[in-house]
Amino acid sequence: MAELILLSIPSRVSITCVVAAPERPLTEAVVPRPRDLPDGVDCRVEEIDGRDPSLAPVISRLSCPHCSPGVDPLVPVLLERTRGHLSVTCTAPPGWAPDHLWVCAEAIELIRGLTGGIAIDVERSILLPEPWRPDHPRGPTDLRVEDWVSVTISGDGEGRYLMCTAGLSRFGLPELRAGDLREHHVPGWFHLVIGLAGVLVRRVLADERLRPRGGAHAVPAEIPVPGPEVSAAVPADAALPGAAWVRLRHDAWAGCLSLLPPAACVAGEADWRDRVAQVMSEPGEHGGV
Repeated sequence: MAELILLSIPSRVSITCVVAAPERPLTEAVVPRPRDLPDGVDCRVEEIDGRDPSLAPVISRLSCPHCSPGVDPLVPVLLERTRGHLSVTCTAPPGWAPDHLWVCAEAIELIRGLTGGIAIDVERSILLPEPWRPDHPRGPTDLRVEDWVSVTISGDGEGRYLMCTAGLSRFGLPELRAGDLREHHVPGWFHLVIGLAGVLVRRVLADERLRPRGGAHAVPAEIPVPGPEVSAAVPADAALPGAAWVRLRHDAWAGCLSLLPPAACVAGEADWRDRVAQVMSEPGEHGGV
């Protein structure tokens, strides 16, 4: 029997976004009444300022030109020094459908339109496009995971890179973590990590036993990431990359799933990282690993 990892999926999952530095006061109620919300969904809008703990990592990341290229340097200053930011938090049971995501997106767009503020995804520490209207898919297989999950890349200054996801928690999942990468690994490994995020999110959304109270969700310790899973992360006219197998280790103390070579890999971790980077950067006819 294949080895499994049991993940504890919480009974409620949430998403928080902020409309920061509003130019106009919010003069009308925007919180949907409970009877107007999908079953099990709660939505809360509250006013916060730059000292709110949830904004500290956002301010730090948006202040870094390397981490957030193209962001106006005034944005983190406004976040830190301006009062009256409007925080929207939506919660729901895990599984399908993730209605808390759609409710949050609609509330953020309404508040941004009324106030002229700056929309920010707090968990991912990114500015949201205007307008922000993610698709409402018909089922888990149609969900664009890239609309809700990001991959952050950080370097240690000595040529090593770390990749982590941000946003998997809104589906009840631990974040992914891949370390000891080199610069030439980054494109292929980005495809691998975002593709694996898609595999895991779709598994959880399709698990009907998780709704409405959460519970244990079993994931194979060794799992494939096929090329089509990264289709939304590559240009529309580009060929899809190949497939790669990874081994997951649940580091519960860090709240993450670490990516390791599968047991059948005999070439060593360094060679495996090189091969994964190559396969996940190239069209599928180059095979898998």
